[in-house]
Amino acid sequence: MLISELFYSLQGEGKRIGFPSFFIRTNYCNLRCKFSGGNLCDSAYTSWEPKDKRNLGKIDISEIIDKYNYYYPVDIVITGGEPTLQTNELILLCQRIKELEKSIFITLETNGTIIGDFLNFIDLVSVSPKLKSSVPFGTKYEQQHNKIRINISNLRHLNKLHNENKFDIQWKFVICKEDDIFEILELKDKIGFRNSDVFLMPEGISAEEINNKRQMVADLCKKNFFNYTDRLQILCWGNERGY
Repeated sequence: MLISELFYSLQGEGKRIGFPSFFIRTNYCNLRCKFSGGNLCDSAYTSWEPKDKRNLGKIDISEIIDKYNYYYPVDIVITGGEPTLQTNELILLCQRIKELEKSIFITLETNGTIIGDFLNFIDLVSVSPKLKSSVPFGTKYEQQHNKIRINISNLRHLNKLHNENKFDIQWKFVICKEDDIFEILELKDKIGFRNSDVFLMPEGISAEEINNKRQMVADLCKKNFFNYTDRLQILCWGNERGY
C-alpha cells in the first residue's frame, strides 16, 4: 500500500475530535486543492508533491498492522491524500484490522469521489466534498479538479447507506468565506444530509488563520444549525507532519 506516513496523535476534527488515534495517511490524491486564500491542501505532500522523498512508499499491510499494535486498541483513521484510490488495498487493510478486533473504530476520511466495498468495514465515513473555493485557478489542474471535485451520485449513495445504518457519517466542509455556505446549502438540497451530521471548519494552516475565521464560521453554524469543528492538530502542533 502506498503510504505517506503512519503516526499516533489525536483526531483533530469532527465527531471524534480529541480521540487518541493511529493515523494511516495514504499517498496520492485525485484532486489538487488550492483554497481561495492561497493555501494549498494541508497535506500537499500527498497530492501536489506526492513523490516527496519523506514519504514512506509502498508498505506491506502486515507492517502497518504491526505498527498499529503498539497503540492498540485506539481508533484508526485512514486518511490521505485520497485513500479510496487504492480500492483493493483499502479493502484488505480494513479486513485485517477487523480480523484483529471487530470493535476497533475505523474512520475513513475521503473527498467522496470514489466509493467501493471498503465501506463494509468503516465505522465513520468522514466526507469532505470540495467546494468551489478549493479550485486551483490558474494552474494546470484547474479543469480536472473542478470536473471531478463533486460526485453527486456517490454522495447520495453514501447518504443512503448512512440512512440504512451501514455506518456513521459526517459531512465536513472547509470554509474560506461566508459565501461558501450557499454551495453547502445547494448540496444539502441535492443530497439530503442531516444538519446534525454537518461540520463546518475554518480554512487555514496556522493558528492565526483559523483564529481569524473562527467567529465567521461559528456564526454560519448558528444561523444554519450546523456543527462547528476546530482543527485541533493545527492549534496544537501547527502545520507539521506526523501530528
